[in-house]
Amino acid sequence: MKIRQSTQTNSIMRYSLLTITAAIVLTSCGGGESSEQVASNDSTITAENTTVITAMQLARTDFSHYFTVQGLVEADQNAQLFPEAAGKITSISVKEGDTVSKGQTLMTIDSKIVTNQINELKSRLQLAKLIYEKQESLWSQEIGSEIQYLEAKNNYESLENSLETLEAQKSLYIVSAPFSGEVDEINPKVGEMANPAMPAFRLINMNSVYIKADVTEGYLGKIKAGDAVVAAFPSMGHEVETKIGRIGNFINPNNRTFKITLDLPNSDKILRPNLLAEISIRDYASDSTVVIPSALIQITPTGQEFVYTVADGVAKKVEITTGITYQSNVEITEGLIGTEMLIERGARSVKDGDKVAIQS
Repeated sequence: MKIRQSTQTNSIMRYSLLTITAAIVLTSCGGGESSEQVASNDSTITAENTTVITAMQLARTDFSHYFTVQGLVEADQNAQLFPEAAGKITSISVKEGDTVSKGQTLMTIDSKIVTNQINELKSRLQLAKLIYEKQESLWSQEIGSEIQYLEAKNNYESLENSLETLEAQKSLYIVSAPFSGEVDEINPKVGEMANPAMPAFRLINMNSVYIKADVTEGYLGKIKAGDAVVAAFPSMGHEVETKIGRIGNFINPNNRTFKITLDLPNSDKILRPNLLAEISIRDYASDSTVVIPSALIQITPTGQEFVYTVADGVAKKVEITTGITYQSNVEITEGLIGTEMLIERGARSVKDGDKVAIQS
């Protein structure tokens, strides 16, 4: 009996030890799974306490800064044409949109009265010329008096001048194109009365246009004639590259600005007078310089600017000096030479000397 009890006791003890061991193993396995889950939730820190980052390779490049002003398209050959004489309109020989040549007749006004006067004067002039020529012939032969010769000559020349005047007056009854261009507006109609105080036509030469803009005097020493500019026309979604043609000498005391003029190519005739233009003018340029996104620059409490670079898997804090900023990019004048690998995403999660891994 004693021997059987001892065997049973040993069996119970072995079972208890196996149960405890299994519990320990299960607990240990559960703890390991929890640790792995925590580690996997931090995507920027690896098991070796290395921060995952992205980086950009720097390279020296050209950098320019532009400022923008607004201007208007203008045309020197943009004119309203007025009749120079009053009278009934007898013809309009063009229509809106027509292209005309310099000197081409656009409109005629009834000139019967002047025409009749001219015809009458021409008849009188023929007679005066005949008398003058006869008196001149006689006077050359020393026949007749000098007074008769001079009177005939004066009468003939006076009628000639009068005819010239009337013919000049008759030209006032014709409206012609002062330059080649496009008829943009026609105001009167045939049969209406022409009025010298009312415009009859608008004529524009669309081949020759330019922009005038006001620039604040602070840029006076930074730009010059010949500088490249870009003129954008927001209402058309159109851009033109051109140059500053002229810089004005007068500074407006009211707004402290000076005028610039830009010549424009307009062979397709899409630019029109008074069209609004936004002009980007380069006031700074640097060749082969270091340029980085301004968003990557950090500032210490004392105001020192810095960025982080990476080399051999280690983050390095680099103090920099910045220059001019344009369109979210900034020129670096000191601190970077342009061959570094600059930390982008993750730059605000590292510190000097941290291990980093570049994510592709």
